Amino acid sequence: MHITIGSPVTQDDFFNREEILQNVWDTLETDNVLLAAPRRVGKSSLMLKLFLEPKPGFEVLWLDGQNYDAPEDLVADLAVKAAKLRGSVTTFFGRLLSGITENIEELEVWELKVKLRERLSGSWRAQGETMIRDAIRPDTKLLIVIDELPMLLHKLIRDGTEAGRKAADGLLDWLRHIRQEPEFLGRVRQILGGSIGLPRIASILGCSHRINDLRSVSVGPFERPKAKELATQLLDSRGVAIEDRVMEAMLDQIGTLYPIFIQIMAAVVASEVRRWNRPADPDLIRECYEQRALGPEFRQYFEDYHERLSRYYSPEEARISRIVLREMAIAKRPPSKSSLLGLYLKELGQAADTLKFDLLLTWLSDDFYVEESGDGCIQFKSTRMRDWWRTYHASRP
Repeated sequence: MHITIGSPVTQDDFFNREEILQNVWDTLETDNVLLAAPRRVGKSSLMLKLFLEPKPGFEVLWLDGQNYDAPEDLVADLAVKAAKLRGSVTTFFGRLLSGITENIEELEVWELKVKLRERLSGSWRAQGETMIRDAIRPDTKLLIVIDELPMLLHKLIRDGTEAGRKAADGLLDWLRHIRQEPEFLGRVRQILGGSIGLPRIASILGCSHRINDLRSVSVGPFERPKAKELATQLLDSRGVAIEDRVMEAMLDQIGTLYPIFIQIMAAVVASEVRRWNRPADPDLIRECYEQRALGPEFRQYFEDYHERLSRYYSPEEARISRIVLREMAIAKRPPSKSSLLGLYLKELGQAADTLKFDLLLTWLSDDFYVEESGDGCIQFKSTRMRDWWRTYHASRP
């Protein structure tokens, strides 16, 4: 097993998501899936696993929403991948691209996508439905996996134009149509995922009804025994063994046991053990976390959580969100919702709206920053995110 930080993992490096995988496949027998997960916790790795190792009876097409600028781009890529799945570009695109001077088989993939996009302009909904119809085989479900769909939707609406909002709403409507159309029921399935909340984007568009048929499946942290198993295997791959009490201290220090946090700590601990040629102890674990794992070396892996507030929220929403997150980061214990509301009211004065505050907390939850605990307090989704925010962003709201 290799220590992999930042990139999706595959094959033998894919560790212990069998329960979630089985849950997804079981859900797909009758429903479509909204795969909810924060950035860098293994969502894309899970989607790639579904694509590379499909369950018998399924054929899978995998798309990355952040690669597209318009619905036509997504549908063109979907069409090319469906044609490759069927093994005959000429047959698959014969009708749509009839009349072009080039031999279709001789076109590069990018050339084919450009020509498809030109032909799809204004008719991508109908043409996309036809392509899906042509791609389906008898007795086989066609699974369409779209990662980072909210990023594409945000591209469409960020300029504030009516055309962009119409395109985003149209894409969500089309995807729902494919899920609900009687001829596709039982034959086509979708998995839609993203590291920013799809429900929030749909709410901004006023079209939450476009996604209310999706079954939500969450990708959470590991249970402690599995986290320990992963950490042990990662350290073994670097030729490092640590005592059980030190392993427990390492897991305690990580806190929320997401794979990337375990990967980072395993890499740092192995590096420090070999550097100083001494056994690891709880003091070394603490030093590794505070000086290396939270240091500049790994800062860039999480900086998107700060930057995305400016990208996906209005200036005022982003400013208030940073104030709320700063307060949570420096607090000795998770603050109550009422205390955060008081901070919000103080910041905005007469412009404050308690309903908007509740909505803001919902958005921060959908986008994997915070969660409400059982006692009514608001806490970070992960202890490492709290520590990271305190280290780099507590001094400037």
